[in-house]
Amino acid sequence: MQKAFISSTNHITFSCPQCKNTRTVDVTKYKTLDKAVKIKVHCPCGHDYPVMIERRKQFRKAVSLPGTYTRIYNQRRAGKGTMVVKDVSRNGLSIRVNDTTHMQNGDILEVVFKLDDAKKSAIQKEVVIRKIVGFDLGTEFLSIDAGNASDKAIGFYLMG
Repeated sequence: MQKAFISSTNHITFSCPQCKNTRTVDVTKYKTLDKAVKIKVHCPCGHDYPVMIERRKQFRKAVSLPGTYTRIYNQRRAGKGTMVVKDVSRNGLSIRVNDTTHMQNGDILEVVFKLDDAKKSAIQKEVVIRKIVGFDLGTEFLSIDAGNASDKAIGFYLMG
């Protein structure tokens, strides 16, 4: 099944698997989605195919990767813990930690974990907490640099 992501202009480009024709459609009515929605697309060639519409800007890959985090407070290391990376995207991570007592949105964490790719690529990145739900944190990378080894590894990992 194809996945389609809603662009910043509330459009999705569909690509028919039968005839390979593409068409861009205004999907403003779906822009407030909190979760993915499955729709059936009817192509002018007569072929119908399912598409999963997602609101997220970037593809997220579901994983279960152990790692560690260090909380950075006033540019000092202020506490460590273990975590599990639940999903990875080009922009950030969803992680589960065992204690969120001293955490709040806007806090910076340094995360360290290994991807489950062939190279077991080591990832070390700083993230900012954007959302806290129980022990789950939605985080965004502080920086993304195509020359950075961790960012390169994540990019290849998501394409694989």
